[in-house]
Amino acid sequence: MKWIVRLTFILMATAACISVIFVRELKPASGSAFLFIAAWLVLPYAIMSAALIAFRRKQYTPVNWHVVAALVSIGGTVFLADVIFWHPDAQGAIAVFMTPFLQAGVIALLLPVASWVSRHVRR
Repeated sequence: MKWIVRLTFILMATAACISVIFVRELKPASGSAFLFIAAWLVLPYAIMSAALIAFRRKQYTPVNWHVVAALVSIGGTVFLADVIFWHPDAQGAIAVFMTPFLQAGVIALLLPVASWVSRHVRR
């Protein structure tokens, strides 16, 4: 169990750092714009980390939550890479802004699915 916890937090920290690097590639007009966009894109990772730490202290963190956090971290980074580098277009700024909302939606969809899968795989 400890290895998946460590791996999840390493993936989330790496994804947050990559998101900040991606913001640099967007070349915002000012330092405050850079800080706002960077903070906005790092927010989901901070929330996931805080939630996992809070539930871990209560001794209630299923493994599937760590798997979902890792998948969302990887997916968010790949989505940003797609929007910024692979398929840039005029609506890319909207897609970058929507990334945390999309990550929240994926979490809301994957947590019940992961819970269901973990219950049925154990049988």
